[in-house]
Amino acid sequence: MRRVPTLLASLAVTAGLTVVVVAPTHAAPAPDNTKNNAASFGVPVRTVPASAGTFRVTGTGQSALALDDATMHDLSTYAKASGRELSAVVEAHQGIHEFSAYTTRLEETRPDLFVRAGLATAGGAAGHWIQFTAKPSADVVAELERLPVNTEVQYGAPASSKELADLAYALTTSLAARSDVIRSAGTSYDHERRVLRLQYASVGVTQLSTLAPAFQAALTAGTIGGQLPIDVVLERNEAQVGVTEATVEGGRGLTLANGSAHCTAGFTARRSGNAGVLTARHCNNALEYSNNPGIISTNPSQTANDAIDFQFHRTLTGNGHSTNKQFRATSRSTRDDRTVLAVANAPMNSVVCHWGQTSGYSCSEVADTDTCHTLSGHRYCGLDVTDDDVSSGGDSGGPWFLGATARGGHSGASDGLASYFTRIGRVRNDLDATVLQN
Repeated sequence: MRRVPTLLASLAVTAGLTVVVVAPTHAAPAPDNTKNNAASFGVPVRTVPASAGTFRVTGTGQSALALDDATMHDLSTYAKASGRELSAVVEAHQGIHEFSAYTTRLEETRPDLFVRAGLATAGGAAGHWIQFTAKPSADVVAELERLPVNTEVQYGAPASSKELADLAYALTTSLAARSDVIRSAGTSYDHERRVLRLQYASVGVTQLSTLAPAFQAALTAGTIGGQLPIDVVLERNEAQVGVTEATVEGGRGLTLANGSAHCTAGFTARRSGNAGVLTARHCNNALEYSNNPGIISTNPSQTANDAIDFQFHRTLTGNGHSTNKQFRATSRSTRDDRTVLAVANAPMNSVVCHWGQTSGYSCSEVADTDTCHTLSGHRYCGLDVTDDDVSSGGDSGGPWFLGATARGGHSGASDGLASYFTRIGRVRNDLDATVLQN
């Protein structure tokens, strides 16, 4: 049975879970507990769209491209690790590259319309789904028809992907400033109930009345025009804090000269005309590539938003070094290196794999996308979450992928529960860089 991971890097599910709900008084489906609603914090919630529904679009485009050997290797690895039948995993991922490429483009070009996309969960009917804020136009439906897969269209969601990302950032940033009472906080969009979950751990066992000012300030910071764009469900869970895993070809080791810290190189990229390599923003700037100084810059370009965990080290071509489009994937041998052929965000419930300097190669499934979480006391956003913790200290910055498609860069983990990586779309949107690909 598929395990649902924790929704906060710093949290593990415990028997003493307490749920507090912030809900509007409109006619939207109410969360389980409405004792403490938005009105109790003095923060109203925007009315949900009046029109909502679902319909199925049959893909009449050409047959999906056969899954390549690299993708099949990743799906096989995941099937063995999870105990699922390989045939079922393969069937669920037919057309995955075409689907994820389309949804990534849709997210970038229609951020007001797109909410989330994914594959059916284990045990459910096979298929792909996309959630929209409004019923998509005929031209979007026509685009879906040209895909080689059938798609369930869900419309009438209360907030767009951009609004969810902005709200998650506002909530976690506000709570991060209240380290006197809030130890950590993280968000997750529940696409079935269409609420944003905000899980938190307090400093000590603190009553809700003591925390109320911090929550009221956070919720107020998340308003748009004086209203929250979506219901917010507060879930209290006091547990271990998650950590970032900071231990010019992607996947190579990055280490300080004295060996005191290390990370993993991500995908290679180009920024402002310079080729180089990506890694995690939280990694030390002075890291050396494969224990050799003078290969990459020690003055990286970083995202302006410190919640986005990417930075770019240009290759020092003046020293005679060059950059390729490959990344280490399944072993420490260069014979198993892969060349990036595509760049796309991962849909929910799809298989994703990674390479880290410490843990090597492993695979899991995507349980959540584009979330905010607290890692090592700092809030990060744009994170995708996996079903399992398949990483270790020193993996930070390393590549996440499926086959030869780049999915993201490693950020951290909740010990034994989930791994976190920054989704690949953030490279272009927040770092103004492009991943090198054939």
